[in-house]
Amino acid sequence: MYYITLIRHGRSKWQMRGWMTSCEFAEWVRAYDAHGILEEDKIPAATLETIKKASLVISSPLPRAVQSVERLRPSCNVKIVGWMREVEIPVPFASVRWLRLPTAVWLVLSRVCWLCGYSLDVESYREAKKRAEYAADMLCEYANRYGHIVAVGHGWFHRLVGSALKKKGWKRTASPSAKHWHAVLYTFYNRKH
Repeated sequence: MYYITLIRHGRSKWQMRGWMTSCEFAEWVRAYDAHGILEEDKIPAATLETIKKASLVISSPLPRAVQSVERLRPSCNVKIVGWMREVEIPVPFASVRWLRLPTAVWLVLSRVCWLCGYSLDVESYREAKKRAEYAADMLCEYANRYGHIVAVGHGWFHRLVGSALKKKGWKRTASPSAKHWHAVLYTFYNRKH
């Protein structure tokens, strides 16, 4: 049997919220991606147990994922790969200078626009799905080689990778969640992925 566990990173240190213009939201996104995680967050025991069983840990290159690996398993051999990075957030209405919205509204609006095809200067939804299929193929290869692997990354991209794994016949044994530190296990019973 083969195992792939997807673990979402810890909460970001970047906690600034409030009303902002699209330009300020673009700066907020850059700051979010540049920051690491809150050290004081408690990691669920089940997530710590899962990562102990892994023969290989793979991580997104973004600071919040890399620092999460350091907290989860400080002395492990980690493979940092660009194909596990989070899908970028497009900034809609960039030319509308007077529009001010709360951060949470910008996040939802940006994702809805992205899902509907808006991807100015960022990876499109279609491109992200292709990357997720590639990531799923790579994770399957590593699982075939190592038995049990863990990938530490991001909520949106994990959803896409999870869908690609299910299409390949992997079974999800825990429901996905947007919670930080949440671990979702996928299993496969046959060598042919």
